[in-house]
Amino acid sequence: MAFTQTLFQIMPVTIEDISKQLGVSISTVSRALNGKVDVSEATKERVQQVAQEMGYQPSAAARNLRRQRTEKIGFVFNTAISGISDYFAEIIAGATTAAEENGHNIVLYTNAGHSPDELLKLCKAREVDGLVLVWDHVPATVIDPLLEEALPFVILGRRVNHHQASYVSPDNYNGALALMRHLLDLGHMRIGFIDRPAMKLTHVDRFAAYRDALEGASIPFDPSLVIATDGEQSNNQSATYQLLDLPSPPTAVIAFHDLIAIDALEAILERGLHVPRDIALAGFDGLSASLLTKPSITTVKQPLRKIGEQSVQALLCFLANNKQQPIQITLPVQLEIRESTIG
Repeated sequence: MAFTQTLFQIMPVTIEDISKQLGVSISTVSRALNGKVDVSEATKERVQQVAQEMGYQPSAAARNLRRQRTEKIGFVFNTAISGISDYFAEIIAGATTAAEENGHNIVLYTNAGHSPDELLKLCKAREVDGLVLVWDHVPATVIDPLLEEALPFVILGRRVNHHQASYVSPDNYNGALALMRHLLDLGHMRIGFIDRPAMKLTHVDRFAAYRDALEGASIPFDPSLVIATDGEQSNNQSATYQLLDLPSPPTAVIAFHDLIAIDALEAILERGLHVPRDIALAGFDGLSASLLTKPSITTVKQPLRKIGEQSVQALLCFLANNKQQPIQITLPVQLEIRESTIG
C-alpha cells in the first residue's frame, strides 16, 4: 500500500485507478463522479471518498473537450508590451480579476497581432474561447474576417466605426476637451498639440476636442501649433523642439499621451525653460510615470483597470449567449491637475 500511495503522488490519478481500487467498472466511476442519477447514492459516496483519498483531480482538458470550451481568453497585441508596460499593468490587473472570477485564464499573444493572416490562424486553431484585441487601430479589413470566423472578440481601449464590432474605450473626446478648457481657463491662447495620427479614431477624437475648444474660445486654429510624431522618443523631442522654435511659440503644450509628454518635458528642460512658468505641459492616459516626473505632469486619467475588467466581461457575455448584440462601451475619464500646469 505504501508503494501504491507513492505512485499516486507521482502520477496523476485517473478514473481507471479508482476503478481498480474499488473493483467496479470505469463507467460506474465516471457516472458516480459526474453525479448521474443511475448510480446509487451509496456508490457515489464510496467513489467520491476513494477519489478524494487518492488525490484524484478531474481532467480540465477532457471536460473542456466535451464542452467544446478551453476556458481561456486570448489577449492579442500588435505592439511590443515593453512599450506599453505601464498602461498594460493596470489593464491586465482588471482583466485577470474578471476572468478568474468566471473560471477563465488569460493567454497573451504578442505575435498573432502582427498581421491579419496570423490573427486568423489563431481564430481557426480555436486555442481560446475568445479574443481581446489590444491594438493601436483595428481596421474593417481585420474586423470583417474575424466576424466571419464567429470567434467572439472585443477591442480594448479603442473606439471603432463598425456597427458589428464590440469595444470598451475611454472617453477620448471629453478628456481632451477637459484638458483644453483647463489650459484656456489659465489664460493660455497659444496651445500646441503633439499628435499621433497613426492612432486613427483616438487621434480623431482628441484632435476634434482640441479644435472645438479653440473655436469655443474664439481662438483661430493655427496649424503650425500641431506637430505629428510616431511615438519614438527622439521624434517626440523633435516635435517639441519644432514648437519651441516657432516665431511665436506656444505657452502650453498638450501631448497625445503621457509617454510623449515625458519626452517633451525633457526637451523643454534641456532648453533651460521652466515648466509651467515658461510653458505649461499636459499629457493623456494617467500613467504612473507621469506622476513621478519633476514636475509631475497634468493628465487625463483613464480607468485602465476598469477597461480591462469590462473588456473581459463583455467577451464573457458573448460566450454565454451567441445571440448577444455588439457591446460598445465608452467609459468616463478624469482630469488630474498637477505641477506641470499650475506649479
